[in-house]
Amino acid sequence: MALPATMKVLGLVLGIFLIILIGILSKITVEMLIRFAVSCKARSYEEVMQIAIGRTVRVLSEICIIVNNTGVLIVYLIIMCDVMSGSVRHIGVLDQWLGHGYWDHRKLLVLVVMVVFLAPLCVLDRIDSLSMTSAASIALAVVFVVVCFAVAFIKLIEGKIEAPRMSPDFGSKMAILDLLIVIPIMTNAYVCHFNVQPIYNELEGRSPQKMNQVGRITTALCVVVYA
Repeated sequence: MALPATMKVLGLVLGIFLIILIGILSKITVEMLIRFAVSCKARSYEEVMQIAIGRTVRVLSEICIIVNNTGVLIVYLIIMCDVMSGSVRHIGVLDQWLGHGYWDHRKLLVLVVMVVFLAPLCVLDRIDSLSMTSAASIALAVVFVVVCFAVAFIKLIEGKIEAPRMSPDFGSKMAILDLLIVIPIMTNAYVCHFNVQPIYNELEGRSPQKMNQVGRITTALCVVVYA
């Protein structure tokens, strides 16, 4: 969700270049992870960390994964509440459909989403149980990209928005500091390494070659959607 802001900072050319570059680096590191995990017969990312570096790093990696996932969950809950309930800048979907009432209260929406949608997904034992929700999320992401592109293209033709900047702005100290924020955002967009091993464990006819193919297809899809 923060990638448009990074493109605004980097400019179109450098932004697309970094999206492709970080995608390639992510693909390479995933393949290295699979190769090492298979060689040492590790069944999870945490086991890989313990075998490679030690138990202390395993614990630290688990803490980092928890913090990362918690942060992502909070961000998406905020986004969903902004869309459904609205904010000071725009009217929410529920306000438009049903009018203002208790049903568009942000805390109530968070509770409903957590209990009705997220809690059932958390009790699933297998990754492949999420295949339908994953497919739906990819489809919605593609639809979102297509709609945004169409709206931006129409407004650009009509002259209602400015053409995107092609290169980063080095004219101020604040602009240079903004460049330092870009790399963490872009690298976080490709964070999937702690999910690779569970997916590999459930892959039919699993092999490093087959998992590498899955990783390449997924990375290519991410690059296309992000760019």
